[in-house]
Amino acid sequence: MKGSTWRRVAALLIATVALWLVVGVAGSLGTWLWWLVAAAPMAAFVAAPFALYWISGGRTWPTWVAFVPALVLLMTALAVPGDFYMRELGTPAAATVGEATCTDNGEGRCLYNYTLYDGAGRVLPGEFRDTVEYAAGSRLDVVTDPRGYFGPRLAADVRSRVFEVITLIAFALYLLVVVAAGLIGRRPVTSS
Repeated sequence: MKGSTWRRVAALLIATVALWLVVGVAGSLGTWLWWLVAAAPMAAFVAAPFALYWISGGRTWPTWVAFVPALVLLMTALAVPGDFYMRELGTPAAATVGEATCTDNGEGRCLYNYTLYDGAGRVLPGEFRDTVEYAAGSRLDVVTDPRGYFGPRLAADVRSRVFEVITLIAFALYLLVVVAAGLIGRRPVTSS
């Protein structure tokens, strides 16, 4: 590969990782302001595979092949950074379910917003949302954020590494396609 092609490949990969992190952190914080912050990086993330058209010398297949792992990465960005943060810095807690409000998701199902209480009866800070309906008084094992950035999360969800494995596989596929696009970008396009 020529030096300029290597630089374009490296720039695309670095930009993809940076966008993934920005989308993940902003999406994990979850307020409307952070969703606005995440909107432009999300659009850039979806558009990133289209840069492979120029890297590959005008071939379209790398764009379409890379689009699938890019969409998977976009989805995992909304789970992995927040879960990693909570796993490393969160505090396990036993919570009791209090009041719940239901927001209809448009399909007749609820997204419940719960108030959780600690063992002393104090409200745990942050929002705990789930599609599962928990009865008032139910006990849940959660992880709380001592800094208050994130709402409580189920401990089982935080411990699970399924999304991390999916992220690594998607990044590996994306990397392979980007490198392949760079390699074929050195060859001239032949007409059939």
